[in-house]
Amino acid sequence: MNSKRLLQNVFAQSVRYSAAAQRSIFTGTSSAAMRSSFVLNRNVVSIMPVRQSIFQQRKFSNDAEPSSFKVVDYNDIQKLIQDSDKSYSLIDVREEKEVVQGAIPTAKNVPLSQFASAWSLSDKEFKEHFGFEKPKRDANVILYCLGGVRSTRAAEHLASLGYDNLSNYVGSWADYVEKQKGEQ
Repeated sequence: MNSKRLLQNVFAQSVRYSAAAQRSIFTGTSSAAMRSSFVLNRNVVSIMPVRQSIFQQRKFSNDAEPSSFKVVDYNDIQKLIQDSDKSYSLIDVREEKEVVQGAIPTAKNVPLSQFASAWSLSDKEFKEHFGFEKPKRDANVILYCLGGVRSTRAAEHLASLGYDNLSNYVGSWADYVEKQKGEQ
């Protein structure tokens, strides 16, 4: 699946979540998954009539920047991997059983299923459990998964914790493998 198609799939899913969230607002119910869709669709959300309390929960306002993270592509990832500086943390949020099939060079694994608890660990506990230093809040953190959905959730979580130098490789592992095959 090419990266354009992956982006279309991620957008379509986020639009479905937004539609469900809009329905839930009018019925008075809401869920974390639906609230998270507001970050995915800020352009769509800005025209939707929603209650202020949800925006406050997501720390969102009309004055906010358009996104809490940058979207990077295959070429950006290649430049980072070849960078001898290594002043970034490339984090794969796929589950361990997926990572054994391959990973982007220099990536560290923090599965999304452990993500919230991982960032509540002390720096020492984090290093003991995951084998690398816990990135600081101002560190350059790049996230990826299989197709961009889980890495988007991970980026949203880190943004809510105050990380402000986040990037998301939305094409993720599927795009990376496809591009690697094309270069051979």
